[in-house]
Amino acid sequence: TYHWASIMIGSWLQQQSVRVIISKRVQNRCFAQCNSSLQCKRSIVASSSQAAHIRHQQQQYRCYGSQLKVELDPHPEEVVATPAIEPYLRTCLRTSINADDNCNNQQRTSNNDNYKAIDMEFAITFLGTGGGSPTMHRNGSCTALRLGGQTYLFDVCEGTYRQLQFTRISPMSITKIFISHLHGDHLYGIVPVIMGIMVAHKVAMNDNSMSQKRKSRFYKGNNRRLAGAAYGGEDSVTMEKPTIEIYGPPGLYNYIGMVLSLSCSKMNHLNVKVIELVGGKEERGFGSGSASSSSQRGRRNVFTSHYSEIQTPLVTRKFLEQNDDKTWIIDAPEPVTADSQVVGRDGFARLPNDTNLGTERRLHIKAAELDHLSGVQTFGYVVEEQPPPGTIDKEKAVALGVKPSKKYGLLKCGISVPNDDGTGEVHPSQVLCNVFRPRKFSLLADHRRVPPPMARLCANSDVVVHEATLSKKDGVDRIKTRGHQNAFNAGRFAQMLGCKVLALNHFGGLAFGKSLMTDILSEARDGNRGASQIMAAYDFMEIGVPRGGFDFDKKESSDSQ
Repeated sequence: TYHWASIMIGSWLQQQSVRVIISKRVQNRCFAQCNSSLQCKRSIVASSSQAAHIRHQQQQYRCYGSQLKVELDPHPEEVVATPAIEPYLRTCLRTSINADDNCNNQQRTSNNDNYKAIDMEFAITFLGTGGGSPTMHRNGSCTALRLGGQTYLFDVCEGTYRQLQFTRISPMSITKIFISHLHGDHLYGIVPVIMGIMVAHKVAMNDNSMSQKRKSRFYKGNNRRLAGAAYGGEDSVTMEKPTIEIYGPPGLYNYIGMVLSLSCSKMNHLNVKVIELVGGKEERGFGSGSASSSSQRGRRNVFTSHYSEIQTPLVTRKFLEQNDDKTWIIDAPEPVTADSQVVGRDGFARLPNDTNLGTERRLHIKAAELDHLSGVQTFGYVVEEQPPPGTIDKEKAVALGVKPSKKYGLLKCGISVPNDDGTGEVHPSQVLCNVFRPRKFSLLADHRRVPPPMARLCANSDVVVHEATLSKKDGVDRIKTRGHQNAFNAGRFAQMLGCKVLALNHFGGLAFGKSLMTDILSEARDGNRGASQIMAAYDFMEIGVPRGGFDFDKKESSDSQ
């Protein structure tokens, strides 16, 4: 009876145009249960027409389970993105659509040739696009930036680790986590993600079936030879434990330490470095107004105080000071020179801007404050890669006296080299046929206003993720009281800062269905005036940024030709 009810419920949901997410494993199990229940039903069904009806329901359920919530056209009349950005969108789910499934997304996915070359270099994945609390249709805030072998997470709502299990993102690839503010819908999933990453590394190190080459992507050994034994084993090689860095406002370390201590969690296979961004207008740490008020005098500041009771092994704390320009520099790699080389975990020496460096790849990362609510320090983050290598014309280089060698890597990075016989010098302008600009990603968490320092960081971003919690009809007063923005102001912000793609997220609990999502996108287009490509993000949607960033004007001109 239960299995038969599941079939009927699935059919009813399909009629109501409700989208669900179902993994391939769950699909197979459901289909096996459907087959079993179908055979049981056949034994008690006398009419052949009723049996045919059951088979029809099963086929509908199979097709329904294959339709992903993140398909580019979830409703025939609903548009989730402007046409120019659609070729760069796809799902990050492990589940693939079978060839025999009649789904609208199949043709779009097969025609998505652009994504094959940009899959792992610079891709933004939406693990949660809801606001306030998770709903049936959207999980809480979490955005991932996939960077060819490593992944950055931005905000971690509860349920994020479960969301990861549906995707192609490996927990071992997560090297940095950025928390915008300490509200629960952006923070409560941090400890499960930390524990999940640690367990994944521990299992990998004890997995003798995993190749040494794959293990070298995540671990460093004293001689690049990695054994499958556990840490401290007799046959194990001395190696560094994996490390994850977590950035956020003061109080983040105490929250993580408190949860780990009270839950009796053991951190013994993962180094966790918590870096708190101190300073700023809304800081509730050192010498802040809220901490030094009369009601707080004589009390310890829970945001910045050290509590020996919650200290956890391998979890360390560090403070990062604000700069004079009101920003925080989280990472700033040195410019590429002829002498700069980075030895990756695979043992090969590469230039610092090589996209194949994996977890050793460094990018420019900055943060600045957002105006969310009084007393709630909130940050926005910007990630920009180093100028990527260009494309070299081999025939021109050989004609100028430089045969294929390591010199090509320097020429691709804009560095002049001597020719092979040492009689002259070859300049990049003589041999490069394509030069790519660095890609840039910006994330604006909950806010009612974007201060100038943060706005300057977001200028000319390829993708800016902006919240759209409210509607333009709510008015300015509600923006001030609730500390959230609407889609119209998001579109205007992207226009003013020259952002190529505006991705709307952090939708309210009622933000689903054709009419409401269409209204949200219309508001954003009205504010943007056609300056940017606009998309409404769904859970498990992924957008890939091609090498050199987006240039829709160039693409449109080539299409017209």
